[in-house]
Amino acid sequence: MKKSVLLLFLAVIVACAPVQKEAAEPVDFRYGTEGLYMSFVPNLPPPRLLDSEPFNVMLMVENRGTTNVGRGDGDIFLSGFDPRIITMSADRQPVPDLEGRGPFIPKGGFNTVSFSGTIAKLSSYRIDKYQPTILATACYRYETVASAQVCIDPNPFAPASAPKVCTPGTVSLGSQGAPIAVTSVEVEPSPTKTRFRIHLQNVGGGDVFLPDSEYLSKCSPYSDPGLGFNEVDFVRVDEVMIAGTSLKASCKPLDSRGSLRLTGGSASLFCEFDVASMRAQSAYLSPLNVILKYGYRQSIYMPVEIRPTS
Repeated sequence: MKKSVLLLFLAVIVACAPVQKEAAEPVDFRYGTEGLYMSFVPNLPPPRLLDSEPFNVMLMVENRGTTNVGRGDGDIFLSGFDPRIITMSADRQPVPDLEGRGPFIPKGGFNTVSFSGTIAKLSSYRIDKYQPTILATACYRYETVASAQVCIDPNPFAPASAPKVCTPGTVSLGSQGAPIAVTSVEVEPSPTKTRFRIHLQNVGGGDVFLPDSEYLSKCSPYSDPGLGFNEVDFVRVDEVMIAGTSLKASCKPLDSRGSLRLTGGSASLFCEFDVASMRAQSAYLSPLNVILKYGYRQSIYMPVEIRPTS
């Protein structure tokens, strides 16, 4: 009897003991080629509607990258229709606050953006149907943070028999959870300087431009004259560092704005690291970090058909 009571008492103690939850482990989150992703919510607008019905549009907006965005970082525009036939209460809405992926956030934020309007009587225009293609355009700021483990060899011409932990060469990076990617880094060693050739590519399928507010406003489909030749296909090189040491002052070719032009969707940046100042004698691995800032524009389409009520 006493043994049964003791076992019951121990069972109660074990059941009441606090359960320690395992700490969440960080995940690899810098992957993918998208920033914001938009889609039309089904039947908003419907593919066919009458001119007596309200014209409502709802977009699902997802942050599929790693940069936090929100109000002040951009707008979403609706265009592609004759404003005399479809009158919207507003042709733009701010980008909602959307958190990007992080070490403990496997999926970015999402929200909806809504537009509402009215349709004029088609009979007054003597037309049997109106078939516009609705264009939703997102213009927003984003950034790319890329990191690569590169080999620094202060004595690259040492005898081959000398043991080394690494050999300088090309490092492939893939994507970083952003529409502009640092795809690879070529490392060219010498006894005094290590040179880096950093390759960039627009992998998001949209247009890249300078990230300042004046260029964000020019990104609008209602802007006249819109983004110019010296404003589109540029990224701003915010920083290039090797183990915390800035290399940006050595990087070329950058214009007076600290920006790099992409040609055909790609570009190369050349930077140098003063190896002699490190007083190292043998090869070693070191982190190279690249931070890019830019504006980005992308669009989606949806055809609709409007018929007169009678």
